[in-house]
Amino acid sequence: MSDFFNRNKEDSKTKSNETKTAPGTQIYYHPELIDELTKDHQVLVELAGTIKQLYDDGAFDSIRDMLSRFGSLLRGHLLKENIKLYVYLQHVLAGDEENTALMQGFRNEIKDIGRTVTAFLHKYSKRDWDIELRTSFGGEFDKVLTTLGKRIQTEESILYKLYLPPDAYR
Repeated sequence: MSDFFNRNKEDSKTKSNETKTAPGTQIYYHPELIDELTKDHQVLVELAGTIKQLYDDGAFDSIRDMLSRFGSLLRGHLLKENIKLYVYLQHVLAGDEENTALMQGFRNEIKDIGRTVTAFLHKYSKRDWDIELRTSFGGEFDKVLTTLGKRIQTEESILYKLYLPPDAYR
């Protein structure tokens, strides 16, 4: 019974946070956003591990489907970050030059990473693999994973800590 009453308090607290927007926008603070983004990272890492295992096993035909899933999740994740995280932070950090510069650096970097990963996915998703593609995939995929791994680590340890309800910035 007490769980029911506590849940209602938590629900109203969450709804209260969700009605808070970044100054000058209709971009709401979403208390669950960082958990969602972190879960996306976990799924991306799991998919990457599956792809790596498929490559090591020589299951080249199966890799294309997994790359498609990986690409779809990554694009959705980047879109969510761009709209719900970066636009929100851009407004709530107005006047905080240091954190705005930090956030803008992250935003520019992920655009470059996104282009690189998209080119990689396009190269390996759109056609049958000849010997050249089979040979080059492992090294290129390792580079993509290293880049994404570092990015995930810095997002979770630095960038996501900037995401707070609007009144926390005052």
